[in-house]
Amino acid sequence: MQSLQKYRACIEYVQQVLLDGLQDPGVLSRFVRYSRDTPNPQEPCVHIVPSGFFSEELYGTPASLPRLPLQEINGTPLLHGSPRIARNGRCVVVHADIIASAYVMLTRYEEMVRRGVRDVHGRFMGKESLAFRAGFLHRPIVDEYASLLQGWLKEVGIDADPVKRDFSVAVTHDIDVIRRYPSLWYDRRRALRQAATCMLGRRRMKEFLASCAIDLGLRADPHDTFDMMIRLDDELRSAASAPRVEVIYFLLVSEYPLRHPLVQEVIEKVCRSGAHIGLQTGYGASKQPELLARELRNLEDVLGSPVNMNRHHFLAWREVEDGWAMAKAGIRKDYTLGYADVCGFRLGVCRPVPLFDPAGMRPFGIEEHPLLVMDCTLTWSKYMGLNEEQASECCHGLVDQTRKHLGEFVLLWHNTGFIKHPDNYLPRVYRRLLAELGASTAQTRE
Repeated sequence: MQSLQKYRACIEYVQQVLLDGLQDPGVLSRFVRYSRDTPNPQEPCVHIVPSGFFSEELYGTPASLPRLPLQEINGTPLLHGSPRIARNGRCVVVHADIIASAYVMLTRYEEMVRRGVRDVHGRFMGKESLAFRAGFLHRPIVDEYASLLQGWLKEVGIDADPVKRDFSVAVTHDIDVIRRYPSLWYDRRRALRQAATCMLGRRRMKEFLASCAIDLGLRADPHDTFDMMIRLDDELRSAASAPRVEVIYFLLVSEYPLRHPLVQEVIEKVCRSGAHIGLQTGYGASKQPELLARELRNLEDVLGSPVNMNRHHFLAWREVEDGWAMAKAGIRKDYTLGYADVCGFRLGVCRPVPLFDPAGMRPFGIEEHPLLVMDCTLTWSKYMGLNEEQASECCHGLVDQTRKHLGEFVLLWHNTGFIKHPDNYLPRVYRRLLAELGASTAQTRE
């Protein structure tokens, strides 16, 4: 119908995501109809009845947002439509609008509509999300919709077998700070300033002496955990097959000089380990997206090679449209989109998906690798504030869901998360998580 023509790109985008992973998705798309017209009972198809979400009266308005409590379709939360399914000849007529439901999740549509809901850092928080309030953030419901669609296609006699896909892992590390104590060895003027402030009582002598001891090699800086991180990640890669495990370090270009010898040493270690390096967009650039390109060029100049991977510092990708600055700068893969305050499936998927702008109704040209769990999300009292057992259980549940759908498990652990301290359980949780991920990839390989 004419009313749907304006939203054709949106509908085709969702069909692309839902059919991805199936053999011949282009052919299969012919058998998935999204129309208010009466289907031809002689033609095999899955006919999805639009709920009215894609209409000029509703689209982009608060009235278009799902209302709680949600209905379910075969046990999966349904955001739009009704769970009624009927047969009409060779056609399955589905009143569950999984197209609109998936679109709301995949595009951050809710965040576009609820622009006034942000924290002090400009972020849309997980506890405000429909997925959290409805209790399904721990489930990749868009992947569940894809499984339902596959079953309906088979029901009408359409071969919808999946392409062989393996469970995979993306281990990512955000390097917000290189060292806890500033180096004096490479900056004599700074050394003299620090010594003077100690004498004047404006700086604690303990920290000054710690800096000196670290520079003399008498003790290690607590944030210099890179050797251990590389060793643990190498163990994971050796436990699984290398193509299924990717390791990425995101450097916060705006916070430390990339040509400083200490930073260069870290970069060399990371490169020798076989890990990748991506840009961690600075806090200022998340407020002024046009600054991202400058940060990216600085990183590329130092590395001497192109960089196309990004994550926003503080996970502060504020407005959906800010993705255009990333795309224009040359970012092709992003690892930002998890929530800072709660772990789970922010986009409703556990696999890489193309990103789509719900405001401009066109694709960004960026592949999103949704973040599932971050170390400080587990521990910080203002976020989840879990104890060690609860944190391990949370991670275990997300691994199980991702493995079930043969997805990509994306985790984020900072170098500061490995600090040796009696109250810091994160290194132990990380080791257990890597052991479970290694076993999961091995099971898939067998």
